[in-house]
Amino acid sequence: MDSNDLVEVDLQFDKNKKCLDRWMENLPEEAHSLPLHCLAIPGSHDSLSSSLTPHSDIAPDDPELYNSLFIRATSCLSKRIIYNWSCTQAYDCKQQLEAGIRYFDLRVAKRPDDGLLYIVHGLYGTDTKNVLETMLEFLETHPKEVILLDFQHLYEMNHFDHHKLLHQLMDVLGHMMCPYVADLTEFTLSWLWKRGFQVIVFYRDPVAQYHPFLWPAESIPNPWPNTRSIKNLLAFLTGGYEKRREAGKFFVSQSVLTPNLLYIMRNLLGNLRSVLVNESNRQLLKWLEDKHPGPHGLNIIICDFIDYNDCAIPQSIVNLNHKSPIMSNNQLRKSRYEVI
Repeated sequence: MDSNDLVEVDLQFDKNKKCLDRWMENLPEEAHSLPLHCLAIPGSHDSLSSSLTPHSDIAPDDPELYNSLFIRATSCLSKRIIYNWSCTQAYDCKQQLEAGIRYFDLRVAKRPDDGLLYIVHGLYGTDTKNVLETMLEFLETHPKEVILLDFQHLYEMNHFDHHKLLHQLMDVLGHMMCPYVADLTEFTLSWLWKRGFQVIVFYRDPVAQYHPFLWPAESIPNPWPNTRSIKNLLAFLTGGYEKRREAGKFFVSQSVLTPNLLYIMRNLLGNLRSVLVNESNRQLLKWLEDKHPGPHGLNIIICDFIDYNDCAIPQSIVNLNHKSPIMSNNQLRKSRYEVI
């Protein structure tokens, strides 16, 4: 391997320093020239579920619950249980941004009584316009931070509702949104900064093909582990890490445990955080210790309750970008055609 193919990064980075609100800006200069899909990026699962409350109305993302007469007849108790197992984050949008989260997993549905668009996960949360305005406020004061918005699921939305959401995006963040770029070889932080782009929007609906500023689902594989077992989850994460990723795409590693209805019924007095997440996040921190970012390594890592242990997970993910050595763009071009 040619010595020019490696970039030494500053290892004096203080791993205990909480400077996450500007972590992209504070990366070593060499990392600014690495493709974005080769950086380790902290993300959150069901990112804005902190806006749910036990009194929120039931949302249509789970038709079985939404249409259940029993659930509606036992509304107060049922909504408390749904809340306990649907709320995946304690931090709101602003707090997550300040804690270094740069990838947001978004689920949106139209509310039939007012026709507006809301964040959902079992229950209705905050409205989408409020979320986008919060993001704008942060980005305006952090001009070198870049966020990735992944509209994973869109429920009960017709053509006009999609148009409404896209209009909100353009109205609030349009001047910061980066059009779809198929070749990510030169898609670096420096490239984005030079052009004033701070927002990348992935939109998992066919409507994306008609809008140049929407990135298609194919550009960001996001496999779901669908397990309640920490052992299986870690094996899933390791398999995704070791498997050669398809060149030129983002990749999401989901460190997420998913309870089914039977599991919830067996743990009615518990909640997602106490029963599943605290231990899975502890194991995730250990799993991250010897990992590296790169075209055949980690890219985007998401989990529940990113505030765990004083935001130790996003801090650990950011720290991965300060490991040495990191491949230069020269070597990354080679990696499109061969395994390193």
